Amino acid sequence: MQVNMRQERRRVGRQLYSLCWQSDDGMTRNADARGIDLSRSGIRVSSPQTIAVETVVFLRGQGGDTLNGNAVVRHCLSHGDSYAIGMAFHEETKSTVTFPEDADINYYTFLQVSPKADWPTIHRIYRIMASRFHPDNPETGDPDKFLILQKALETLSDPNKRSAYDSSLQSADAGPMPIFELSEFVNGIDGEVNRRLGIVSLLYNRRRTSPHSPGISLLDLEKRMAMPREYLEFTIWYLKSKQYVTFGDNSELVLTAIGVDYVEATYPKIPVLQRLLDSGPSCATSSKSPQNGGTSPWPEKPLLPDPNGVGEN
Repeated sequence: MQVNMRQERRRVGRQLYSLCWQSDDGMTRNADARGIDLSRSGIRVSSPQTIAVETVVFLRGQGGDTLNGNAVVRHCLSHGDSYAIGMAFHEETKSTVTFPEDADINYYTFLQVSPKADWPTIHRIYRIMASRFHPDNPETGDPDKFLILQKALETLSDPNKRSAYDSSLQSADAGPMPIFELSEFVNGIDGEVNRRLGIVSLLYNRRRTSPHSPGISLLDLEKRMAMPREYLEFTIWYLKSKQYVTFGDNSELVLTAIGVDYVEATYPKIPVLQRLLDSGPSCATSSKSPQNGGTSPWPEKPLLPDPNGVGEN
């Protein structure tokens, strides 16, 4: 039975991989590629070379990554100066995939508390969430979330472990989210529309997961969206004029109540917005099976319709 990789949970991954394949002219080709995202059944990488669909590629992870084996190319799309290549693993390759379910989980974001929260606050939230997601709870039990809660408790309850964990978060490089590296966020009017969706999705996820610090600075937007602020000036002007966003007291951009209403009213209508929101940080109240990214092409001409229906096609 063929697995639909679009329905599998994906982990964002920036690891390096060595690729080796035989081209149509019979020559053996090699390239280094950087990961975009990964599931148990396949991978998407950014490669400087194009590879024909249905080509069998041998992959080997670098820097300690255990991935090692063959995969078949399912799609190859232009991705700026490189190519986004989606591949499905052969059965024997799947056993080499290391895929920790909480590899990209920020425990504070997951619990929806500030990194400065005291231990009694964290423990109180843990007890409530653990009761809800315990596997024995027939209504709301969720073993995956319960396991993450246990790991969060183990880390944050120990002062030494928490200190080391906080240091690792501070030193982590907040690089661009892979979803924003697609050309659909740069080119033409569609790129402008997608940038608007990108900003409101980032701000919505930030306000939802960090209600006590809901703002994002322009510098952080530049990093996360992989775009200079000059590309975002028109976008921000439009969103401010619509009263979807505003600048807070600390000059950070924040989502307004009107912006929240817009996101929630249009979420079911716009696939691009759905993917952007689902690619954000996971928290305990997220949907049970978030789809972080995907391998399907973007829908044609994504729109930014008025929530009241004005201007919809």
